[in-house]
Amino acid sequence: MEQNTANKTSKPTAKKSDSTAIRFDKAFMKQVSKLVDKANKKQFGRKVKPKNLLVNLLNLADDNLIENVIKKAQEESLTNKDQDALFLKENLSKFQGTKEEFDEKMRQLMASFLSQNPA
Repeated sequence: MEQNTANKTSKPTAKKSDSTAIRFDKAFMKQVSKLVDKANKKQFGRKVKPKNLLVNLLNLADDNLIENVIKKAQEESLTNKDQDALFLKENLSKFQGTKEEFDEKMRQLMASFLSQNPA
């Protein structure tokens, strides 16, 4: 029994792509579509694609704007527990006492605030 190696078919190699897919929510895509529609209201030339708008937007943005956008996105990603931990980290050093004493003082202040301003 001879094995015929000439009849083996090699799998076609996948074509490598320079692009990847990114998922956006519908509200964002609606905003992008409005911008693309506005950009395509012209008499001559090829259609403007969403990629072109976004690439140009990022290229034209200065470093200060990009840093502000990143900072805002980071702040928006914080949960309430994260915000509490940051508040505690920033203010515990100013407080003369332990974390438990700080928590107790916060509860006292909140209780007095709620007693003055009933819901």
